[in-house]
Amino acid sequence: MRKTRTYRLALLAAAGAVFFTYAWENVQATRLGYGIEGLRREITDLENANNYLKKEIQVSLSPEKLQADAARIGLVYPEPDALVLLDGDAGAKPSKGWLASVVSRKWLCF
Repeated sequence: MRKTRTYRLALLAAAGAVFFTYAWENVQATRLGYGIEGLRREITDLENANNYLKKEIQVSLSPEKLQADAARIGLVYPEPDALVLLDGDAGAKPSKGWLASVVSRKWLCF
C-alpha cells in the first residue's frame, strides 16, 4: 500500500513537471512571438522613415526648391551687363597659386 502511494505521488509529480514545462514553453514562445512582431513593426517604421527622409532630401535639393529658397532670401539673377570676367582670356589655362607651383615641382618629390 505504501509503495502504491509513493508511486502515485511520483506519477503526479512527473505529470506536474510535464505540465509546468509545457506551460513554460508556451509562455516563452508567446513572449518571443510578441518580441519578434515588435521588431518587425520597428523595422517597418524605420524603413518608412528612411524612405520619407530620402524623399525630403530629393525635394530639398530640387532646382525648384532651391530657386524658391533663393528668391525668399532675396537672391536674384545678375543682369547680363553686371558680369565681370576676371581673366582676360576665357580659354587660357588657369594660373596656379604659389603653393601649387611649389608642390608640383619635380624636385619636391619625397
